[in-house]
Amino acid sequence: MNYLKIRKELEKSLSNLKIKKGDTLYIHSNLNNLFKNYKISLRDSIEILYSCLKKRLGSKGTIVVPAYYYEYGFNDKAFDLNNSPISPELGIFSKFMLAQKKSQRSLNPITSVVANGYNSKKICNMNTCSGYGIDSPFDVLTNLNAKMIFLGVDLRYMTYVHYVEFMVGVPHRYNKLFLKPVIRNKKKVNLPVISQVRHKHVISDSIGNNIKFERAKIVKKTKFNRSIIRSLDFKDVFNFLKKKLQKNIFYLLKEKPTL
Repeated sequence: MNYLKIRKELEKSLSNLKIKKGDTLYIHSNLNNLFKNYKISLRDSIEILYSCLKKRLGSKGTIVVPAYYYEYGFNDKAFDLNNSPISPELGIFSKFMLAQKKSQRSLNPITSVVANGYNSKKICNMNTCSGYGIDSPFDVLTNLNAKMIFLGVDLRYMTYVHYVEFMVGVPHRYNKLFLKPVIRNKKKVNLPVISQVRHKHVISDSIGNNIKFERAKIVKKTKFNRSIIRSLDFKDVFNFLKKKLQKNIFYLLKEKPTL
């Protein structure tokens, strides 16, 4: 397998998505899907993706990945910033990024992210344990007008929609205070752990994200390895969803819930 050819193809695809030096990227990925037609190891696919991203972003670029620890909410386990693993559903690239030197991880267990690069400390600041509030990673990423990138997955995996729901104030989700501790450097973090949770019987229309954002014409698309990869600007998504939710507060649900 010609690894140089794969790199050049991926570099071209990233260029087609208008990714440039100094960008901050929030990446959803499934490398098995992304490289499925190439006979290369998972380790090689990680190295190719990481090196292409670093080359494209330059010294002032930032890579951000989801690093959620679902066991905190589901199994009532404490969250140790340095030792709690990323939930396996998030994929191997998130695990890889966590292991990189100078990577930062944010405090809220359920919406934790890992950031590496120029804006990492700003994104993973230690000011809040809120999932979506002021100074949360999604709040900072919005203010930075970062780009969200979908590699080997489609838009159903876009968790950012919940930040917009939080900001608009939808009635089917509410803030919950969690009492299990968050540990950093063997010490309990003295901040309230707040995450947004949904009421029972509320079903999000995550599959519909693909149609909604395509129709809004805010998705950049290109091909890589016979599949489609996508990019959206945070502020484009925010402004589009804000208007939709202000008109129809249940816009992101399959049906109007009974609350």
